[in-house]
Order: sequence, then C-alpha cells, then structure tokens
Amino acid sequence: MTESHTLWEEDFTIRTAFILGAGLGTRLRPLTEECPKPLLLVGGRPLITYVMDHCITAGIERFIVNTHHCPSAYDKAFPERQWQDRPILFNHEPVLLDTAGGLKNIEGLLEGDGALLVYNGDILSDLPLGRLLDAHKAGGKEITLVLRSEGPLKNVALDAEGAICDLRGLLGNPGARLCLFAGIYAVQRSFLRRLAPGKVESLVPVLVEMIRQSPGSVGGVVIDEGDWQDIGDPETYERVSSAGGISRQSDEPEGHKDEEPLEGSFPGGRTSDRVCIREATPALAAKEDFSAQEEVFASEETEESGEAAEHKAFIRSRLDLAEGIHIHLAPVGRGGSDRDYYRVTISGRPSFILMRYGHSREENNHYAGIAGFLRRIGVAVPDLISHDPKRGLLLMEDLGDEDLFTWRNASWDLRRRLYEKTLSVVSRLHAYPLGCFPTGDIRLMPGFGTELYRWERDYFRQQCVRKICGIDLGGVEDEALETELGILARRLMKTPAVLVHRDLQSQNVMIRKGDPVLIDFQGMRFGNPFYDLGSLLYDPYVEIQEADRTALLRTYYNLSRPLQEWNEFESLFYLASAQRLMQALGAYGYLGREQGKAHFLAHIPNGLDLLIEVTGRTGILLQLHALARRCRAAVPSPSALEPPPEKRGDDE
Repeated sequence: MTESHTLWEEDFTIRTAFILGAGLGTRLRPLTEECPKPLLLVGGRPLITYVMDHCITAGIERFIVNTHHCPSAYDKAFPERQWQDRPILFNHEPVLLDTAGGLKNIEGLLEGDGALLVYNGDILSDLPLGRLLDAHKAGGKEITLVLRSEGPLKNVALDAEGAICDLRGLLGNPGARLCLFAGIYAVQRSFLRRLAPGKVESLVPVLVEMIRQSPGSVGGVVIDEGDWQDIGDPETYERVSSAGGISRQSDEPEGHKDEEPLEGSFPGGRTSDRVCIREATPALAAKEDFSAQEEVFASEETEESGEAAEHKAFIRSRLDLAEGIHIHLAPVGRGGSDRDYYRVTISGRPSFILMRYGHSREENNHYAGIAGFLRRIGVAVPDLISHDPKRGLLLMEDLGDEDLFTWRNASWDLRRRLYEKTLSVVSRLHAYPLGCFPTGDIRLMPGFGTELYRWERDYFRQQCVRKICGIDLGGVEDEALETELGILARRLMKTPAVLVHRDLQSQNVMIRKGDPVLIDFQGMRFGNPFYDLGSLLYDPYVEIQEADRTALLRTYYNLSRPLQEWNEFESLFYLASAQRLMQALGAYGYLGREQGKAHFLAHIPNGLDLLIEVTGRTGILLQLHALARRCRAAVPSPSALEPPPEKRGDDE
C-alpha cells in the first residue's frame, strides 16, 4: 500500500493545538530578558491567549505549549493550567530543540490525536483557520502550511500549479511566485516519524528534503483574509500593543461570531499594554492586577547606558533618522573575540547588524577594508552601510540567523549543496592573483610563515595540552614533538601562498536565500589554501562523514585545478588540517578557561577526535598522533561539558 493511500485512511480531525512557546525572543530584548515572548501583554493579557482564542474558533479542545526560557512564568500566568475551560499541557525543553525537535518532543502527549494544529506563539492573527483545516483534509498530505501572498519574508516558492516547490531557495527552484509562511500549519501525527527524538532540528530542512524526494508532498494553502502580525521586534509589539490587539473578521466559522471581543478577558483587563509576565516576580498570583508590572519600554528609554546611547547616535546619524524614531539594539552571538554584535531594528526599515570592535587586536581594524575588497572580486560578504573607525563601530547588512552550523542536522543532500557552494566561493578567493592585490590600500595580517605556525603549535600545547588536559611534556618528548611540528610547518610553507580566510568554520559561513556569505574575515592573509579546507571540512562544530569529506575535497580539487596530483593534494590537506585543529583546540582551551566562555570547552573532545583521525591519515605525524590520544583520554566526554553554542564561534 502506498504512503498516499495510508494517509487517506488517517484521521484528519484536529482537536489539539501545539503552540511554540520555547523561543528566546532575542529580537525583542530587553522585553524578553525575564519573560517568554508569548507572555508579553497585548491589550492587558498575554499574547498567547490571542493565539489560543484563535485556535478555539477552529474547534481546538486542548493546548500543548513547549517551554524553555523562563518556564515558571507560564505557571504564574496559567496557575490552573487552562484557558477558556480548555486544558493546557506545558512541556519543558531543558535544551532548546528548535521547531521540528520541539514537535517530536510532544509525541508522547498526543494520546489519540491523528493530526494537530501547530501555531507559533508570537503570531497575532485572525485569519480563517477553517480554510486551513479544510485544505489539509482535502489535500491528504502529511503537512499543510498557511501561506500569505504578501509579507516581510516571502521565501516559500510555489510552482505554476500552486504547489510548494522550494523553501528559502535551498533547492534552487524560484517557482512561479513567492509567498510568506504564516507560522501556522496542520500536520499529521505520521509526520513525526520523520523526526528523531531528542534531536535539535529545524522544520525547514525536513520539509525541503520532503520536496526534494517527492515534489508536491508538502501542502500549502494561501489565506490572505484577515490580519496577520509577527510580533518579532519592539516596534511591531509597541504598535500592536497600543492598538490593543486585532479586531475579529466576519468570516469566522459559524458558532463563534457571538463570542466576547478578545480584549479584556484576562485577569486585570487592559491595565497596561507594555508589560510582560516575568518569571521572577513573586507578587504575581492567579488573579492579580498586571498594572503592578514594570513597563519595560519605559525602563529601556530611561536607563539606557552611555554605550548604547553612543551606538544609537551613530546609527541615527548614518541613517539620517529623526530623533523620535525608536532604535532597538539586541545582542546576538557568543563570539570568542573582542567584537560585539547587535541586531538593529527600526520601524519601517529592514534590520541591520551593528558591530562594535576593540582596537587592541589589529585585525579588527582591517574588517571594513577587506569587506570592500572581497565584494569587488565577487566573494559574497555582508554589505557595509557605514563605518566609524575611530569609535570602532560598523553598521552592516543583516544576513539573518542561518549558517552552515544551523544546518548541521539536515540531510546530507541538503548540506552537501551548501558546502559545494561554499567551496566555490572559497576557490574564487584562493584563485585571486597575488600580484594584483592592492597592498597599498588593503591591510592584512602577516601571512603564514615560521612564526605564525610556531605560535599556533605553542598555543595548542599551552592552552589545551597543559591547561585543559593536564599534560606536561618532558624535555625529550617535547623536543621530539617540536621537531616533528617544525617539519610540518616547513612542508606547508612550500605550497604556493594564496589569500586565505583563516577561520573558515561552519559558523562563519552564513546562508542567505540558499547561498553562502562569508563573515569574520578580518584575519584574512596570505597562506596555505589547505588551511581553509581543513577549517571547513575538519570542523569540530559539525559532523561530516569521511566519504562525504573526501567527495567535497574532490569538488574543490576539480574547481581549483591545482598543480598537485590527487594523492599529494590529499596528503597536504591532511597535514594542514592537523595544523588548523591544533590552533582551534588551543583557542577552545583559552576561551573556555582563561576567558570564562565555558561553551567552547564542549568542542574539545570532538576536536581531539578529529586530530587523532587526521594525524593517523598523514602517516608521518606520529608524535602529535600519540599526544592527541593522551589528551583525549584525559578530557571528559562531550556530554559532561556544556552543550555547543547555538550561534557563533570565533576560533581566535
């Protein structure tokens, strides 16, 4: 029996709604620092209650809400675990599982449900949900997405027949038109078989893989009726909050038109439009008046730090913004260097990224010049909007939140395409003629040579071997290792130098509309091309199978047409990868131990495993191979260390 026949036999009746409430709400900080985004108040009551009311119009009888950030705030908001006499089940995620992982995590709570409604907890809408349920049942597919013809992020491609043929351009199919995904969908329980329990996973790669394997397998229905708002930034929240929510449309299902208006049914009524239910406020009780809550917007304006004021003044002057226009800065990333990044949101404009960098590290001063050069030679990097080198402020294009690391759990077919595109970009960088480089205009860090190679191996021995692994090398052993690593450096220096990124790992390759864009290139210099290849293909942040790694290396080999035969080319790759892994392991130890950024320590076990593997493949790095094995035996397993960061890692 075919899968489609099996689906037609399934129960398409939907009684349960799963509301995504576990996100961090980073774009709405500081409003969400102590409050989950779905609990921000609109019209005097939590945003999520509008979501639940909307679901009730479609016949929903119970709710499941996943939690992560400030979970006890949900207990305070819903002490009786119900809304409008419908029960609410809260499912906590100690580790944030992302959209697909969170869905799989509620599988055991579905009881007799054959299908369910899934709804992002930060959406405010009154579109007719009945059309979604009808389309889902009529289409007979595992999943049906709500789409809209207009919106801020149209990245769902429909073919000429109206079927979804691509998401975010990842399959390279532009389709006949683009639509916005509304963050609402109907899904069969059988869809959950595609997901692995406990896996941190986004829904997008799963859907893209379905489309790739079986075009037309992901359903969609365009619903342009009604209002729809993504409460994703402070300006949108302030506007919607001030309006007191949304008004009902006249196309609701029969039996619900006589309900009371959405506003005012939460305890306390419309007492304040600018507050949220905060986790750590002991005065909160089941029936309290929310007017006692802190008004976070007011707090942000009156207690703004001098540094934030300086940043906003820079942005305001460079974008020619009037004084009354609100600028919101939200920190992004947990990098390893003295650079800070902020997402800049301004009402009516696209978001930007502000980089603040210190002058203590020379390479930071090179970022803007290198960015302009790379754009001129056709290497994709962020657009620069404005730069103040004296204050170390740089305003640039916002590339979003997706990078190669984000896609680490996607199918290899999807990842392979992204890596192949990245290698094409890198080969363009490596092929640039050094004699044409504008040395008088663009400053670079000193190239790879005897001193830099020695610094990297000393960094590894000091910060990883001695301080993390607790291994002090004796005189004879250390001398033998130094001799071996000196030979390694001299072998790498014999390879003709090219322009190299130097930190080409998965979190420094952003993915914009399915294409790679390089970031954190301020350390670019002349050096060995195999160092970049080792950074990308022997990356401790992600897993790549050996056969897939070799195939990618072949891809670069065919793109670059090197002087070396394949065997020599592969041998140089392994040698340079060992050098790069020493540098990365030294950085993880330094950042984790000396700088207090403990999440970097979680990458050490995997980094050592890769160093053991690659030194074994060289056949000549016997001392380093033995040392890596000793180090691996001395460090805990990855599960005993803090999980890897969700975003950004800087190996310097």
